Amino acid sequence: MSELFENLSNSWTAASERNFVTPLNELKNFLFYVQEVGVFSTYPNYSAERMGLNSFLILHTAGGTGNLLYGGRTYVLNAGDVFFIDCTEKHKYFNAGGENWEFEWVHFNGPNAQACFHYFLAQNQGVAARTQSDSVRRLLLRLNRINKAPSAQADILSFRILSQIISELFLLKAAPAYTKNEIPEVILDVLNEIDRSFCSRLSLESLAKKFSVNPYVLSRNFKKYVGLGLKTYIIQKRISYAKELLRFTDKPVSEIAETLCYENDEHFIALFKSYEHLTPLSFRKKWQSNQNR
Repeated sequence: MSELFENLSNSWTAASERNFVTPLNELKNFLFYVQEVGVFSTYPNYSAERMGLNSFLILHTAGGTGNLLYGGRTYVLNAGDVFFIDCTEKHKYFNAGGENWEFEWVHFNGPNAQACFHYFLAQNQGVAARTQSDSVRRLLLRLNRINKAPSAQADILSFRILSQIISELFLLKAAPAYTKNEIPEVILDVLNEIDRSFCSRLSLESLAKKFSVNPYVLSRNFKKYVGLGLKTYIIQKRISYAKELLRFTDKPVSEIAETLCYENDEHFIALFKSYEHLTPLSFRKKWQSNQNR
């Protein structure tokens, strides 16, 4: 980690709030815990620049305009925009000038914070995104309110609210939840075929041919309505079934791989490990050891 550097202008109004939080040590083993949280209305000369801070920052713009410099990119932040950054990296955010920039923010950390940051980064091809409702803002305001005085209850509620905030951020780029009536019939037919036959040799091309649809159109619409690529959906179905066979049968890994239409055991093992971070045999042994306790 880089040496800590911080330069703050402290140019915010008297109505602004900043709460430092000291959570119970045992609660720091939770997925997330709050370090600081606040609500700022900043003057045109406001700026914050830092690097090497062991923290993650989520900031939501409520009004005015700000700028964020991060990872060699410049982000313009208008009302409804949110950013999620790793504060160990060099960054600067500041009022773009002309009027007060108003925002809600939380500095936090935890065992899963790094993984969540990288997931958000991959989803959005950057650290900023536009919210579709005021849910993130409302959650940040609530988080600020409950952390005005220390208590074990505030720590636990903070964990829950932070989890909700991060879930909201993940949903920004997720596929909309379509009802069954809104999904094209051909996509429903393909889903049914995969659910029935994921152990057979399925591919985009074979499914497109069976249902008389252009492969490109099928791929695009499957991702749109299901939220996953067709290949990924098939793989997840197979991995889930493999876990069932590993837990509840004595079938050797080679037979399970063959059942799932993987001719190469090594390919199946590598694929399984990429999803579960365990080899199939290690997965089986883990569950067997848990059952014997």
